[in-house]
Amino acid sequence: MVDIRMKIVLFKLSLPDLVLWLLVLIFCLSQLAIMLPMNTFIAYYTILCRQLQLCIRQFTKNITVVPDTKYGKLLRDYISIRTFVSKIEDELSVFVFTASLYNACSMYFGMTVILHPEEFMSTIQSLSVGCLFISCSVAYMGLTLSGSLVHEAGIDLCVKANEVVSRKPEVNSFQQRFLSILEKNLQVTVWKILPITRSFILATMGTVFTYCLLLDNIRTLKGVADIRNASYV
Repeated sequence: MVDIRMKIVLFKLSLPDLVLWLLVLIFCLSQLAIMLPMNTFIAYYTILCRQLQLCIRQFTKNITVVPDTKYGKLLRDYISIRTFVSKIEDELSVFVFTASLYNACSMYFGMTVILHPEEFMSTIQSLSVGCLFISCSVAYMGLTLSGSLVHEAGIDLCVKANEVVSRKPEVNSFQQRFLSILEKNLQVTVWKILPITRSFILATMGTVFTYCLLLDNIRTLKGVADIRNASYV
């Protein structure tokens, strides 16, 4: 018995027109219910990380002009930034994880177009899945890249602070506390599991691609005719 994927089985079922259209409607609504919130979150998270990066950059510039007597206020401002990042982690990091899973699914469907074009009944279907794959990949790249910029801005801040403080003949207690807090990297994570860096982007894309090939090899289609050229009575 040939191992046929679910969508091919669905097209071969003899269903009344009303039931078939209801299934199509339910499928479309479920896709909208998943895609719209996910894409909205990705756009929101990307903008949020970009604004956070700009805030850290401005904070880094202010370090060079702050007098020694103002380091107490500088320390409180930096603690406020870290508190804000912690709140982002508590409330949004789990959705970054779901966005990663969503991107993995879209990548798998996109690879299906390349590896198994016989599963699609028309060129329009292939193009729609390909567009979904490209749009999801670009959105995911934007999300992870903006998250990695926060990490890089935190590293630049740490380097700049050490450079400024090292030039001073004496270091007060606020400056010491400030440097000690900076040693803890400022970064956003995926569900508090992995920090989002540039290496994370390449690692996740490569891992997802590898597992997509692995799953496809497990469920390789054999002997399935091209549906676009098949004739039905």
